[in-house]
Formats: sequence, C-alpha cells, structure tokens
Amino acid sequence: MNSQQLKKYRRPRICVPIVAKTADEIVSQAEKIKDCAAQIVEWRCDYFEDFADLEHVLSMLQILKNKLHNKELLFTFRTLAEGGQIEIGLKDYEQLCLTVAKSGLVDLIDIELNMAEFLGRHFIKKLKKRHTLVILSHHNFEKTLADPEMIFKVGLMYQLGADIGKLAMMPNDLNDVLRMMGIIQKAHNFYTLPLAVMAMGDLGKISRLSGELTGSVFTFGAYGEISAPGQLPVDLLAQVLDALQIDHAAD
Repeated sequence: MNSQQLKKYRRPRICVPIVAKTADEIVSQAEKIKDCAAQIVEWRCDYFEDFADLEHVLSMLQILKNKLHNKELLFTFRTLAEGGQIEIGLKDYEQLCLTVAKSGLVDLIDIELNMAEFLGRHFIKKLKKRHTLVILSHHNFEKTLADPEMIFKVGLMYQLGADIGKLAMMPNDLNDVLRMMGIIQKAHNFYTLPLAVMAMGDLGKISRLSGELTGSVFTFGAYGEISAPGQLPVDLLAQVLDALQIDHAAD
C-alpha cells in the first residue's frame, strides 16, 4: 500500500490492535489474529512492559513481522494524554519512533500530531526514509471538536508531511457523529490528504462502518480486548462492510 492507493470512496482497510503487556502474550495474540479479516495489525507498544528497551522492541517487531507476514504492520505508541497506557518523554518518544522506522520492520507508524508539532517536519522526513507511511493522529476522549478546528488539524497534518491523517473524537450527541461522518468531505475541499475518521463510543459505532461512503481509509476492529471505546469484533466488522459495499462501476 502507498498513499496514492488510498482513494476516496473505497472500502476502508480494517486494522486490528495487539494490546498485551508481555512478550508471550503479544506472540499469543499475533498467533490468534494472523488469519483474521483485518489487512493491518497495529502493535500498541505503550502496552508493552519493556517498551523502554529498544532492542527488545525491535526483537518483538521482528517476531511480529514473521508471524504476520500476510498483514501490514502498524507501530503505535499512544501517550497517556491521548488514551495510551503510560507517559513518555518527548526525546524518548522521538528515539523510539526513529529506531522503529529505521529498522524497516513496519509498514506504517502512528505519530501523534501534538508530538509532531514539537518534533517538526524534519522528524517526519526521517521516519519516511525507509518508505514507512506516517499516520499523524489526534484523539479527543472528551468531546468532538468544531469543524473548523478539525480541518485546521488536518491542515497541520498535511503541512507536516503526513501520508494519512487520523481523527478520533468522542461524540456527545448525534450531531457530533454526523459531523464526524461529514468532515472528510469538508476537509478535502482544502487538502488532499487521505483521512481515517471515527467517532468513538457506542454512539459512534456507525462511523466505524460507514467508511466506504464517507471516505475513511481505514477502520479499527477488535480481536478480544479493545484499544478504544466502540470497536466492534473484527470478523463482524468485515461482514458488515461486505453488506454495505457500494457498487463503484459507475464511478
């Protein structure tokens, strides 16, 4: 996959997270999901008890790469401020992400927009040297930002050099969900950046299913433990996406 292949109004790719603390648990989860319907597996490194040991992180990535050879591998360290498991300093975050990208073991890497703003465009360029796609993400677990604020964040992602932008917001009412489902079309009036957009929680479940209509390039399902509120079981998610598939013959 490359950024040119991420076209609007096509079926979103399914991503399933690995959320485990120990090496044995991570390997066990990888074994269980290797044949599931997801095209992308996200390793949430912030769950990993040895995340500060870079050699151990790379060792785990090599194991995951081998076991999940039929999947694309997404590396994510989610900070505490954006729903992650543990806090990390800016320099440690930078070193971890650069080490992972330079290893050539991942297809995609998720970088939080707030971190990218501090680390700068040069940091993003370094990540992409190994042909790793960079997702710049922003999460809000309390509310859904106003449309202009979300479009502004998409603009920052675009200017910093993202291959994909991701917005995940917590809706407080139906209007928030509908705004999230329409924000990609609005943002694409200004920026061509491929986007993954989801409203979280039970109220936002429909946004995880409607990506082919709204233009979201990927969606998250769960295999066992969820990594964010509102995620559906990955195999059920695939079945619903099949049922909602749109005939693009007339495009």
